[in-house]
Amino acid sequence: MRRAAAMIETNFTGHVTALLAFGEHMRRRGSGTIVVLSSVAAVRPRKFNAVYGAAKAGLDAFARGFADELHGTGVRLLLVRPGFVIGRMTEGMTAAPLATTPEAVGIAVAAALRGKKSTVWVPAQLAGLATVMRLVPRPLWRKLER
Repeated sequence: MRRAAAMIETNFTGHVTALLAFGEHMRRRGSGTIVVLSSVAAVRPRKFNAVYGAAKAGLDAFARGFADELHGTGVRLLLVRPGFVIGRMTEGMTAAPLATTPEAVGIAVAAALRGKKSTVWVPAQLAGLATVMRLVPRPLWRKLER
């Protein structure tokens, strides 16, 4: 349970607290951009990472609502939803389909910052996969190993 609490603190509570503080500062200034790193896991948490998925789902929902709150203030919120990122955090794990790298996420974020999008999927094909993930019936979803 301590691990779950730490995961929620790391992936939700700490982010929300910081985002509220930064957002208020930027709102008073009248400008700025906030980048929130969510995850494809936020779309539909899976049995093997339910706590992580739930924390990211909470962060993702908060970010979307906060973006709406900030709309018209001069502050932009960019929501980034990467898939499996190959790196230190995932070392030793089998890469999921459409796995990406920290460098690819950085490139996608930099490109999105130059544009007007409010949400970015890395890789872009994850947007379609996320739609399919939402449609899979729950009994079948439970049978998926990964």
